[in-house]
Order: sequence, then structure tokens, then C-alpha cells
Amino acid sequence: MEQREHLRIQIPLLVELTHPAVGTVQSNARDVSEGGVFVALADTQIRVGAKVKLRLMTVLPTDTQPTPTVDMKVERVTDDGLGLSFINRTAEHLWGSVKHLREELAIGRDYFQLHQSAAVTHDKKGLLLVQQNGKWLLPGHYLMVGENNVSALRDYLESQLGVQLEQRPQAHSADSAPDISVLEAATYSVVFTVQTKGSDVQLASDSEYKDWRWVSKVRDVREITFASDAQRQAAESVLTALLEE
Repeated sequence: MEQREHLRIQIPLLVELTHPAVGTVQSNARDVSEGGVFVALADTQIRVGAKVKLRLMTVLPTDTQPTPTVDMKVERVTDDGLGLSFINRTAEHLWGSVKHLREELAIGRDYFQLHQSAAVTHDKKGLLLVQQNGKWLLPGHYLMVGENNVSALRDYLESQLGVQLEQRPQAHSADSAPDISVLEAATYSVVFTVQTKGSDVQLASDSEYKDWRWVSKVRDVREITFASDAQRQAAESVLTALLEE
């Protein structure tokens, strides 16, 4: 495994880059370390060895502290950007700004990944479960930034399972308990109840699921191996309510 000399911080940063070939442009930066930064910038005339100026933009509305402009050197050029290195001690100030932003956006403290599952029901078949890595669960996916959750869930079920919904998904339950030992996995999970127009299921050719099944007895939910207790509890609750209708 490759060992990097400096700690990397994988968070999105907005930077302002200045060079005669491009003028002053704003772009996204990643792979920020004490040694340098990678800036996304395609189709430029900037070459290896060139000197540029870089400024970390203020993105927090409550932070009015000015951010420094630092001199940097182009160490590598790729199709999608520039690998830059710090060339003077002012880099320490930029690194300080990055550490401050990193503290403001602590994973598991200030934000979560968003995951939504669907408790898909059919009045003749019961509740739909899918199998992944040998365990059963409700079908679901991580919501991408900017996606409409209802449209995204509907599209996911149709493309991955061939399931068409009969009505708008209704929120059933939520769970925001992260795994404290792995903060990067901190997740806010929401389970929606949905009804399908038919009972036919067709896994996509590239599906992450290995199998699927309809369950119509609460006993079955209690006996099979679920991916998590939260998933089992949600499945049992939804199926119990369906059978009581």
C-alpha cells in the first residue's frame, strides 16, 4: 500500500487560482496536505514548474476572517487538474485555514451520510426483501447531494428491481445512530413505506443484490438474518401493519 508523507483531508474546498494563462478562476480542490493540493482545472496552458497563486475561499457564512493567498508551484499536470506544492512558509497559514474548516465539518458531529430504504409492499405478496452479502434487508441507496429524495428512490427501485410505485413514499422511521468507532460511516437512515403496482421483480444486470423474496409472515422476518437490527425492526413493523389492514 502506498504510504503518503503528509496527512490528506478528503473534503471539498473552493479555491481561487491566479496565473497569466487562465487569469483568476475559481475551482474545487482536493487531496489537501501540508505539502500541497490538487486543483481541478481542465484544458489549461499551465505547465509543470509554473508558479501560481492560490487562495482558499471562505465558505462558512459565519466566518469573516480573510483567507491567505499563497504562492505555489505546479508539480504535475493531468487531464483534470494540477498538482501543486507549497513553496514558502505562508503555506502554514493556508494549512491552518484548512484545519479550521475540517474542524467545522467534523464527520459524525456536524453532518451524516443520508441513506433511504424502501419498505415495498404488495397486498397479495407482503413485504419485499433483498439479499446482499448473505444478509437480508430493505432495498435502498445513499442520497446524493442535490437529488430529490422521492424521485431518487422511485428511480432506484425501478432501475434496480423493476418495481413501479403506486403512490408517493411515506416516511416510516428514521435512525441517526452512527458507529462511533468509524465516524466516516455515520449515517442518517430513513425508511419509507411504498406500495407497488405489481409483484414482479427483476434484478438489474449490475445489481448489488444477489436475490429477492416476498415475505408475508412476521415469523419469517424474525427468523431470517438481517443486515441490522434497525432493518429488521422496520420490516417487522411495516409487515405487521400490512397484515392488520
